[in-house]
Amino acid sequence: MVHINLLPVRQIKQKAAAKKQIFIVFLTFLLFLGLLGIVGFFQSSKATGLQLKIADLNREKQRHAATLQLIKKLEKDKAVIETRISVIKQLKKSSSLTVHILDEVAKISPADRMWLTSLTQNGNNLNLSGMALDNRTIAKYMEDLKKSPYIANISLVDSSLKSYAGRNLKAFSLSCAVDVPDGEKTDKTQNNTNQPK
Repeated sequence: MVHINLLPVRQIKQKAAAKKQIFIVFLTFLLFLGLLGIVGFFQSSKATGLQLKIADLNREKQRHAATLQLIKKLEKDKAVIETRISVIKQLKKSSSLTVHILDEVAKISPADRMWLTSLTQNGNNLNLSGMALDNRTIAKYMEDLKKSPYIANISLVDSSLKSYAGRNLKAFSLSCAVDVPDGEKTDKTQNNTNQPK
């Protein structure tokens, strides 16, 4: 018996082409999904690796936290010690300066023509008060003080006539600046640098 295909050939070809296109689209979609899965897997493994690295770094940071705390404490202690050393050096300098000033003033003061009633040193300022026979003695005393390497900027603050033990004498007050001479500063600096540490 003979069967006659009543469907037109063109429709059959179109159906076959449509099935083929659907298959290609489906296959492309599956390939795309596979590619997305592979990329996602690599990204996930990369993220996991980064998370592990971050966890390692955090553990390392915690391990060094105690050391960092110790370093900060040592830096604070060092700053306190440096401040104390600076204060000690300043006190040493000012005490040696005071000794030199007293020595200079004692050497320069003429015992037979004047005497000091007060001597006060406040930092680098020195105030001298005393009694002299006359103005010439005060002027010579000021000139002698200028020759001292420890005393500078001598100025007469006050001068007045006072009666003392039945005699008219000159009461005076001087203001000076005091400091260690440059030569001694450099010597001390060289001595400190030459000392073994």
